[in-house]
Amino acid sequence: MIEVAPVIAPFEITGWEQEPYGDEGERNELAQVTVTKVFTGDIEGQSVARLLMAGNPAGAGYVASELFTGQVGARSGSFVVQHGGLVDGDDAHSFGSIVPGSGTGELVGVRGEAIYANNEEGHTLTLTLRFVAESA
Repeated sequence: MIEVAPVIAPFEITGWEQEPYGDEGERNELAQVTVTKVFTGDIEGQSVARLLMAGNPAGAGYVASELFTGQVGARSGSFVVQHGGLVDGDDAHSFGSIVPGSGTGELVGVRGEAIYANNEEGHTLTLTLRFVAESA
């Protein structure tokens, strides 16, 4: 197993297509969203994510599957990240992992955690990676 130090990359949301679902007038607003992103820095490439979102006056949350294609450091390929987040008042946190076995190209065998963040400086993705040998 090869350990890789955390890599951090800013990203820009380049597309947001939202479609509501569920009954109107319910306490929770439900939506499915397709988000496209462009990453720069230690992570270069683009992604398409499919999100399920829920929100109400007390909080919000989402879960997503996201296909990234590009380069992480000197390695190129693609992988899938499953991630989510919750907001409860001023308290917010996110969580995410690379789906085992989803890596292609030079990213075959990639595993790790993925944390998406948003602050006054913009959007960032932090990946903590490791690579394992995969059997065919």
